Amino acid sequence: MITLLAALLAVVPSAHAGPSTRWENIGPNGAGGYLAFAKNTAYVLPGAGQQVFRSDDRGRSWRQGRLFPEMRGNGLAADPSRPDTVLVAGYEGGGGAGTVLRSVDGGMSFSVALRTPSEVQDVAFGGGFSYAASSEGVYRGVGGLEWSLLPGSPAGAEDVHVVGSDLVVAAGGVVHVLRAGKWSAFEVPADKITSRGDVVVARKFSGGVHLSADRGATWRAVTGPWTSSWILYGAITANGWIQVQTLDGHFISADMGATWKRTDAVEKVDVYTEIGSFSDLPDWQWVYASGGVYATADHEHFKRVGVPGAHVLSLAVSGRSIIAGTMQGSFRTDLPVASQEWDFDGTAPPAIGNRIGALAARDGVVLRGRNAYRGSQDAIFVERSLDGGRTWVTTSDMPGNTRSLVFDPLVPGRVYMGAYLINAFYVSFDGGLSFVQRVHAPLRGIKTIAADPGGIWLADAGGLYRSTDAGVSLKQVLPGRMNSVLVDPRDPRHVVAVGQNSVFVSFDGVSFAEVPAVSSEQLSTIAIAPNGVLYLGSIAFEGSSKGVLRSLNGGRSWTVFGGPDVERGVEALLVSSDGRTLYAGTVSGSVHRRSLG
Repeated sequence: MITLLAALLAVVPSAHAGPSTRWENIGPNGAGGYLAFAKNTAYVLPGAGQQVFRSDDRGRSWRQGRLFPEMRGNGLAADPSRPDTVLVAGYEGGGGAGTVLRSVDGGMSFSVALRTPSEVQDVAFGGGFSYAASSEGVYRGVGGLEWSLLPGSPAGAEDVHVVGSDLVVAAGGVVHVLRAGKWSAFEVPADKITSRGDVVVARKFSGGVHLSADRGATWRAVTGPWTSSWILYGAITANGWIQVQTLDGHFISADMGATWKRTDAVEKVDVYTEIGSFSDLPDWQWVYASGGVYATADHEHFKRVGVPGAHVLSLAVSGRSIIAGTMQGSFRTDLPVASQEWDFDGTAPPAIGNRIGALAARDGVVLRGRNAYRGSQDAIFVERSLDGGRTWVTTSDMPGNTRSLVFDPLVPGRVYMGAYLINAFYVSFDGGLSFVQRVHAPLRGIKTIAADPGGIWLADAGGLYRSTDAGVSLKQVLPGRMNSVLVDPRDPRHVVAVGQNSVFVSFDGVSFAEVPAVSSEQLSTIAIAPNGVLYLGSIAFEGSSKGVLRSLNGGRSWTVFGGPDVERGVEALLVSSDGRTLYAGTVSGSVHRRSLG
C-alpha cells in the first residue's frame, strides 16, 4: 500500500483551488448502450441500465445522469426540437409493469411520465408527438406527457417509428402502419424498424430483412450474399446504406440492396444492436455493438466513443499509469488523467469470463487477478505487466475467484492473493510467477488481504483472521462477514476492518471496538490518506447509497462524503500520496475523481 500511494505523487487534478464537493467522471469508456441524438447532443443508455450518459462534444467526454432505481431501461429517445427532453422506456422489477421516464434537463434526472401494465419496449418522438410501445399497444403523448392509448393500435408492440406523417410499428411479429388515422397490418416479419425519408427497413431475427420505398405501403424481401436465415441486425442508416448482419458476417449496400460489400465489423466489434448519427454527419455512424459504442465511416475502422459506465472492481497505479480492473477486462491511461477514453487490453486466456477482480503494483511490476470459468470450475488467472499495464503475460492459474492481491511490504517477491468459492488463499514467493495454496477449513471467501511488518490480515466471509507465518496458520480475531481490512501505513497497530454495515477499529493490533450501523447499505472497501483520513465505500442493491463515507478520527465515527455521482456504489478506492485526490471505482459508472484540496 505504501508503494501504491507513493506512486501517486503525480496524480493531481488539473486545478487545486481547494477541496471540492464535485466528483469528476474520468473514464474509462467501457460500456455501450442504446443511442439517441438531438442536434449536437448524444445520449447513451447502457443495456438494462439505470442512468443515462450525455455528451455535448461528439463523444469526447460524457456526463453521468442520476440513478433511476425504480426501473431498468431498454429504450431511449431524444426530442429533436428540444434536445434536453429525453424519454427512457423500461420495466419495473417484480411485477412486469412498465414505465416511461422523462427528463427535461438533458438526462441528468428523470421523473415518471407513464406507467403501464406491461413492459415498455420502445419510445420515439416525431410529428409533434411522443410514442411508447408496450403489450397493450402504442401510447401517444405530447412532449412525453399527457399519454393515452392509441385507438386500434396493435397489441404486442415492440418497436415504434415515425416515418413522415405515418407511424410504423413492429407488433405481434409483423409490421403495422398508421396512415391517415387508419391502421393496416402487413405480413412482413418485424421486431425492429428503421427509416430514412420514405424508405423503411424491417427486420426479424428469424424472418429476414424487408424494405419499403413508400413508407410501408408495399414491401420486398432483401437478399444478398449471405446464406444464414438468422438476422442479427438489419437497418437503413442516415446516409442511405442498407446494413445486414447474419451469422455469415456484416454486409452494407449503398444502392438499396442491388450490390453488397462484406465488412470487418463482426471481427472488430462483434454483433450490432443499434446505429445512429448526428444529423449533420450522416456518414459518421455510431454503432452500439457487443464491444461498446464505436464511431465508424466504413464499418471496418472503428473509434471507441463511450461510455464511462464500466463496473470497476479494482484500481492500481504503476509509474505514470493508472489501471482500472472492470467486468470486461482492464483499462489504463497516463497520469494525470486527461480523457475518459483509456487504452483497453481486450486480450484474455482461453476461458469464459474477463473480470479483473484484483490489481497490485510495486517497483514497476503490476499483477492482475482475472476471474474466469474454464471447463467445469472457476479459475483465477494471474497476469503480469512490466510496462504499466500496457501488455500482460499470464504467469499462473488456479481454482477460485479473487478480489485481493497485495505485495508484502518487507519481503521482496512475496505476494498474497485472496480467494473465494474455495476455502483457501494463495502465497507467491517469486513475485507472482507461481503460487502456493493455503487451505483452511474455516475460510468462506476472502474479500481483502492486508499485509503489515508482522503478518497478514484476512477479511473473509467467515470473519477477520490473522496470520504471522505467511498463512501457514490462521487465528480468527473477529466473527461475522468482513468485506475489507486496512492497516495504517504510519502505524501498523492501527487496523480497520469493514463488516457488512459496521466498522471495527483497533489501535493496538489486538483488540477491536465496533462502530455499529455505519451504513444501511453494504460496506465495500476502505482507503487511507497520508494524513490518516479514512475513506469508506458502500454499495446499494436497491435505491441509492451514500457512495463514500469519511472518518477524521481513525474510524471511530463516519460522515457521508458521497454525492449523486457515486450513489450507485463504490467497489474500489485510492488516495494520492499528497492527499489531494480521491479516486473511486464505481458500480456501472467507471472511475470518479474528487479533489481533496
